[in-house]
Amino acid sequence: MDLGLFEKQYNVLNYHCVHFVIDAAKALLHQDYSSSFMGLTGALNQAITTSRQTVIKNKRLKQPQHGCIVLMTSLTGDNHVGLFYGGKVLHLSEGGVQYVHLRALNIHYLRFRYYEHVQNL
Repeated sequence: MDLGLFEKQYNVLNYHCVHFVIDAAKALLHQDYSSSFMGLTGALNQAITTSRQTVIKNKRLKQPQHGCIVLMTSLTGDNHVGLFYGGKVLHLSEGGVQYVHLRALNIHYLRFRYYEHVQNL
């Protein structure tokens, strides 16, 4: 795993979970996931309003698969994304980078949806 990813710092305006998933996919999977998040790389408050419409353009999966996008909805209704990699979710939150099992995320997130990145959307 690219250890440089664990040095990434959350910033609500300039570098949030969407940026992190794009960087993680480039570093770990050698793929550009930016087309999966068109319009979501601005400030986080702007990104959240369009995340569902943008991510839904990708192929929805019933179960997580290596390299898929994990869209999570918190108990308060906020959306968050991570990358399913090596059987765990790699994501960036205000507390920093985490690489955890899905069940550990059940504390903060109520709903999980999985999407395969589809190139050339």
